[in-house]
Amino acid sequence: MAAQRTDRQQMSRDFYSVLGVKRGADEAEIKKAYRKLARKYHPDVNPGDKSAEERFKEIQRAYGVLTDTEQREIYDQVGHDNYERGVRGGGPAGGEMDYEDIFRGGGPGGRTYTYTSGGGGNMQDVFEQMFRQGFGTDRSWSGSPFGGQHREQYSRRGRDMQSELSISFSDAYLGKKVRLRDAEGKELEVTIPGGIEDGGKVKLHGKGEQGVNGGPPGDLHVNVRIQPHPYFERRGDNIYLDVPVTFEEAALGAKVEVPTMTGKVQMTIPAGSQGGSELRLRGKGFPHLRGTGRGDQIVRIEIEVPKDIGMRGRDLLREFSNLTQQNPRLGRWN
Repeated sequence: MAAQRTDRQQMSRDFYSVLGVKRGADEAEIKKAYRKLARKYHPDVNPGDKSAEERFKEIQRAYGVLTDTEQREIYDQVGHDNYERGVRGGGPAGGEMDYEDIFRGGGPGGRTYTYTSGGGGNMQDVFEQMFRQGFGTDRSWSGSPFGGQHREQYSRRGRDMQSELSISFSDAYLGKKVRLRDAEGKELEVTIPGGIEDGGKVKLHGKGEQGVNGGPPGDLHVNVRIQPHPYFERRGDNIYLDVPVTFEEAALGAKVEVPTMTGKVQMTIPAGSQGGSELRLRGKGFPHLRGTGRGDQIVRIEIEVPKDIGMRGRDLLREFSNLTQQNPRLGRWN
């Protein structure tokens, strides 16, 4: 009798109570509750604790049903006790299934199932036919349709999970190992490859939601966001950098120091360089994520004009202008 009372107590503990959510909870609320409980009762956190292990299985079972739209609809319709007995439709929510209604045509999809009590039919065959036709080949019915110990068994792959990770521009260039947590709260080490782009994903096989009844786990997709750099700009695998030079450096040519992602380098500015012209530092860009090699660093020339050059400077510039007689607009628009 004590064992029967325990079974009834366990059966009456519905899945919403297991997760501690209301019946109308949306998927986000259910996921939040699941993750909190999974972290608390995960076997890795409670080694050797059988009660915690059973609680964790109960939490997984509840989560698997309540995040499956089809199964949750059936669960809400027939009620917890009937669902756990294997009843999947027909009767009012929380009530008993009228088996005569099934045989008169109340089965899934309106199908009619025939049962003859005297050797012309078999109750087990009827139920096998009903669950095979009404609920798909991934589920099977075993044993007698009567009694609380027999229920529908099915397997389902765990859902894929999404996670977002923000890294620096430098980490995207060099690559980095970071730590995050999976669906059960277990810490994982993830390798972010050098060359990954903003919005790129890293897929961790089998690190998503656990499967149901032996089904394989889902995957964890890590969405990588890259923080902007104060002066470098990325376009594909190339890096762009604006470098200001003086009028004299642009006109006469010069060697200037420019930064790269791996340190400063000396770069030659050719004589007569124009504002907006681009120079290339090969192999100084991002590594190609697929294949070998790297992009380039593109240096864009910006000519800065001094705001105050004094009277002597003005005189010299006027003399220079008279010497060159240059009109950069000549012939451009006509």
